[in-house]
Amino acid sequence: MANFRTHLTVAAIVSMALATTGMYAEIFEFTTAILCVIAGMIGGVLPDIDLDHSISAKHGFLIGSLITSTLIVILHVNADHGNNLAANSLMLWICSFVIIRYLLLESFSRLTVHRGIVHSVPYMAIFALLLIHGLFFGMNLTAFTSWMIGAFLFVGSMVHLLLDEIYSVNVLNLRLKKSFGTAFKFFEFSKPLQYAALYGLIGVLFIYAPPHQEFWQNLKRLIS
Repeated sequence: MANFRTHLTVAAIVSMALATTGMYAEIFEFTTAILCVIAGMIGGVLPDIDLDHSISAKHGFLIGSLITSTLIVILHVNADHGNNLAANSLMLWICSFVIIRYLLLESFSRLTVHRGIVHSVPYMAIFALLLIHGLFFGMNLTAFTSWMIGAFLFVGSMVHLLLDEIYSVNVLNLRLKKSFGTAFKFFEFSKPLQYAALYGLIGVLFIYAPPHQEFWQNLKRLIS
């Protein structure tokens, strides 16, 4: 599998390239582009949320928590211009960091097995949809911006999974390693009920997600 630095670097390059393209096509502005790049970088290390307590995992969790907490505060500042903004933002950053780093990530690393069901395409889609819901309903961002940031998180996670599969191929000996097929996967026949639940949750989250027409229209315009 690729290491943490490789995942983060490639995800950053892909995210910056896509964000630059989006700005050049006048689909979104600079602020949204920055948020999208941050989301893409987080997505680039997100599948390793199921890692054990290795040094690289600890560093990755720390950096991911710092970036995510900072992103939450940026969104809060953009949405709230009331009194005591600085104090509230600082408190929000501290609470976000503690919750993300020592509750969410720590629980995932203890309760999951690396390259298990978390390390899959549908699981990453759920993370992206949850982010979209949180940004739209929790941070009061527009539907288009919420979908765009969520899409970058998903793309970053796909970069991660694809890199793991690429590193599972021994090119010199022209053979596949045992880890091939354990990263970029849509389904496991050994876990039919778990994956059925994942796809069911994806359906529910998509149905109740914010309007996505503007996002798809701009995406089609960008592709064409």
